[in-house]
Amino acid sequence: MQTTLRLRKSAAILGDAHHDAFRSRSARPMGHLISLKTRCAEYLDDVMMQRVLPFAALSIGVAFTIWLVIAANVTSIVQGFAQIGWGIAAIIAVRATMITVNAFAWRQALARLVNVRCGVFPLVRWIREAVDVLLPVASVGGSLVSAHLLTYWHISKATALAGVFADVFLQTVAQAMFAFVGALVLAQVVGLNTLLPQLLLALVGAILVLGGFYLVQRYAIARWIDRAMSALTVRTAWRAQQGKVGLQSAMDKIWRGRRFYLATALLMHAGAWTIGTLEVWLTLHFMQWPISLEHAIVMESLGATISSAAFFIPGSWGVQEGGYVLIGHLLGVPAHLALSLSLVKRVPDLILGVPGLVAWLYLDYMDVGSRSGTRSLWDINTSIQDNAGP
Repeated sequence: MQTTLRLRKSAAILGDAHHDAFRSRSARPMGHLISLKTRCAEYLDDVMMQRVLPFAALSIGVAFTIWLVIAANVTSIVQGFAQIGWGIAAIIAVRATMITVNAFAWRQALARLVNVRCGVFPLVRWIREAVDVLLPVASVGGSLVSAHLLTYWHISKATALAGVFADVFLQTVAQAMFAFVGALVLAQVVGLNTLLPQLLLALVGAILVLGGFYLVQRYAIARWIDRAMSALTVRTAWRAQQGKVGLQSAMDKIWRGRRFYLATALLMHAGAWTIGTLEVWLTLHFMQWPISLEHAIVMESLGATISSAAFFIPGSWGVQEGGYVLIGHLLGVPAHLALSLSLVKRVPDLILGVPGLVAWLYLDYMDVGSRSGTRSLWDINTSIQDNAGP
């Protein structure tokens, strides 16, 4: 009797175990199916955000630009380009100067926090601009690429990201200051009473946006960015790296007790925006429509601000052209000349941008090669310079 009871208990235990195992095995495919659906949804979201939407925005912007060109008389625009001639070299030189000044402003913001050669930041800034203006990505794409490139010179991922955020903030503040000066000059042209409400509204909006941007960088609010940026950078630039970014700590090092370096970087960015005025002045001068320096400041400051506001459109196509036509109308510049000005400003984007993309591919190639060997990219660059001799 006892033997029978024991056998029944053993059978019951085995039956329960078999049932649990069956449930476990049947639950695994469901779990894998849910995980697969989640991954597919994330992939589709990535495709939509990284490919479809940028291409759609770019297509709409290019189509609008073509419409503006046709409406403004194609022949007049072609004649304007022909009048510039070799003057385009001076315009490209101005753009290269702007990139260089912005690069050293970026380096100044990270002074005493990183130890790299002076030529690194102009090189990386050049590539950053090329990515922003030529590839179908939003303007933040070049910033992420430049932060990734800085890690090739033994700069930590956290410091590189924090440095890019700080540099973008300082450059945006300098642009807001420059735009406000241009708006004041424009108000003198069209009448202060006409633009005073818009100026005050824009000033309040700029203070709120930039103040919020600063608070996110400077204080503990930015700690949540560590988690978000860890996921973002793993999915984009740093696919092979995991772990916490440590962005808040790196930002604290940049902003705490370094007012001189940050103020100097801000002034250098403001100087770069001011240098950009020469692009407008030279372009219209070569097209036989000389304008005063004050009007050039208005067109450059407000035109660049409108273009920057459309950061979600690759290259700000369409928005930049429409902005210059609108500002030119307020200053008495014909529509075909204002549109030609915007298109001429894209020539340095192309001339400087294509080699910049090639330089980016070269740096990636060198980095992959150095990781497969025993030397770092820094050592390879040093050996090349040493072998070159004096």
